Amino acid sequence: MQRIRRLLLLSFVLLAGCAAGPPAAVAPIIPAMVRVGPGTFTAGSARAETDAAHYPDQNAAREQPARAVTVAKAYAIARTEVTRGAFARFVAATGWQPDGPCSHLATGPDNQWTADPARTWANPGFAQTDAHPVVCVNLADARAYAGWLSSTTGRHFRLPSNTEWEYAARAGTTSAHWWDDRPDTNPCHYASVSDVGRAKAHNNGVADPARFFACSDGFIYTAPVASFRANPWGLYDMIGNVWEWTEDCLNADQSGAPVDTSARSSGDCASHMDRGASWTNSPKYVRAAAQHPDLVGARNTVLGFRLVEDTSEADRNESRR
Repeated sequence: MQRIRRLLLLSFVLLAGCAAGPPAAVAPIIPAMVRVGPGTFTAGSARAETDAAHYPDQNAAREQPARAVTVAKAYAIARTEVTRGAFARFVAATGWQPDGPCSHLATGPDNQWTADPARTWANPGFAQTDAHPVVCVNLADARAYAGWLSSTTGRHFRLPSNTEWEYAARAGTTSAHWWDDRPDTNPCHYASVSDVGRAKAHNNGVADPARFFACSDGFIYTAPVASFRANPWGLYDMIGNVWEWTEDCLNADQSGAPVDTSARSSGDCASHMDRGASWTNSPKYVRAAAQHPDLVGARNTVLGFRLVEDTSEADRNESRR
């Protein structure tokens, strides 16, 4: 009888284990989302803004001419960039292996990018916790993560279009930075950028104002997400920390760009546009309109991503703008 009881107990444990599903360690982290309602805004910049920022002409052209954009439908955008901890769960659950190399910015005055196969999303060459934004991920890595999260949760996550990203980043403001009309306009209170701390660590303390902000944000490399103040719609790190992938292909300028929230699928689609600037970026790049192209296979230590959800999911979300 005792033996039978033991066998029954063992069977119960085994069945319970089967019913429990995948281990908690690989369960997805569903990001906090903010619903963004319909509206209109001016995307891009005027020449006066890029001239004042001493922005190179070729770069400036990518965000010009400025154009009116209509956001006809609500969508939701993640409150923060995807973290290293969230990405680690995806890797553990799927076995996805982003292969190197990952490029990093060499220290010193040359500012040369160097590809290093030893650097990965799990080890970018500087200290990170699971609360930091994931870096060293290319477009395929970001899309794969969004696909896994969608299939696992039954919701529809994806990367934003250029206009979806900029509408959310501006959050109803029209200036170069959303914080320009705040009482304290110290950029280091609002974003992780190239500051005097990075100048000390990477440039022998020479804080050339063309390359470094004259303030300290408290971090040399990436900062944990949401370390700085949120924009007026409750979104963190829309400017600074890491560049973020979008679904738009590279074009020389904004002529013919969508006047709605569609992604631009024409042009040089071997490269896609990144938005938001990063912890390495000088003042001329740290603007809501600034955008930078990267080859879709590129992995580097300043590039990550955040997600959006489509309207039906956005309407279910509790967070509202």
